[in-house]
Amino acid sequence: MRAAIHVFSLLVLVCSAPAALADAGVFAGNGQSLHQITSKSIQLASIDVTMALGRGPYLYDGGVAGMDRARYLCKFVLHSKSDQPEDAEIGFPVDSEFAEGDTPVSPADSANWVLEYSFIARDEGETYHVEYVHRKPKGGPGEFAFLFTWKMSFRPQEIKTLTVSYEMPISMGLITTEKEEQGSRNTQSRRPESTVFQMETLDLGTMEQAGYITSTGSSWAGNVESATFTVYTEPFEEYLNYRGVLEATANSDASRAAAERENPFPIKHPWWFRTVSPDGWKAVKGGIQWKYQNYKPQDPIIVRYYMTEFPRSPVDVDTFVNRILKRLGKGESQANALTEVEQVLLATYGKEPTDPDARAYVERQLWYTPRKDFSLASLSSTQKGTVEALDVRIAQLKKE
Repeated sequence: MRAAIHVFSLLVLVCSAPAALADAGVFAGNGQSLHQITSKSIQLASIDVTMALGRGPYLYDGGVAGMDRARYLCKFVLHSKSDQPEDAEIGFPVDSEFAEGDTPVSPADSANWVLEYSFIARDEGETYHVEYVHRKPKGGPGEFAFLFTWKMSFRPQEIKTLTVSYEMPISMGLITTEKEEQGSRNTQSRRPESTVFQMETLDLGTMEQAGYITSTGSSWAGNVESATFTVYTEPFEEYLNYRGVLEATANSDASRAAAERENPFPIKHPWWFRTVSPDGWKAVKGGIQWKYQNYKPQDPIIVRYYMTEFPRSPVDVDTFVNRILKRLGKGESQANALTEVEQVLLATYGKEPTDPDARAYVERQLWYTPRKDFSLASLSSTQKGTVEALDVRIAQLKKE
């Protein structure tokens, strides 16, 4: 059972017997009646979460390419503020496209879910027995399709350091790089009319996303005294550079079907970019990091990687150009179209286009960040070679 689960959330308390555990938990009820409440007796004093992105153990699984994975190590300091012993059931809610329906899972299936994600919860003195709870969410905040749960006991005023580790597939899918599709389109921006900017070739890509939901951490007693979230991105980004676009295995049904139609991603090593939220992170060795004091968990940590259809090196320029020219209408100037495309390519490096259509197009893109200090001399040798290869094709078309 391999499933593309989206993002784990901060651990929350759940209560399977409301009469006994309501004061200790931030969930109440059991099974289908689970609902989020607020704990008054246990504080989540500190959070230290580390995410490491990387290639998973399998390139392919059931014909689905990717299987890149995120590995998590989470340390939580829990402080019982009660003068009485507290029994609580701790839970990690997970947002999953595979947790549909409301059929209870068997003990064997529950164990498989735990093993599949290598989910381990332990503190200084105990490794906990973790179970998987499957339910049908009712919608709204605090509603989750399933949770990993385990029971903990606290002595009066006891402080425990809970360590949780797990790994999961990184979500992936097809997506456009236009801001409109991300819910942030400037409705006043002009849509370019040039045919070349209507091609999905320029704004269709694959996206891989990893993240961490923090909002459920706000349901503990009080604010979190300190919180640190670190995402190690550097090794994964080096891997993306040489991995390029994944292809289906030669003997798979997907590859045979793909052979019967045009390859939607013919460029082997395309240019990619990333987006990170929320703001406020800083670069650290090997990755990025957020640090907070007196923290009220709210915004999720999200890192997205977009593999575009732009060539990242000269060797892919011809494939890129041929794909563009094939989609032009009869009578359209191929040289003019490629000249417009070149302005978009340079915009990925930070150059502001001078062509009105090209400028209108790039202003709608998630990746566009113009640089006031842009100069061709500042480009890397690979970037210069890519531009020069495109110039050669344009010059050839002008001679024809």
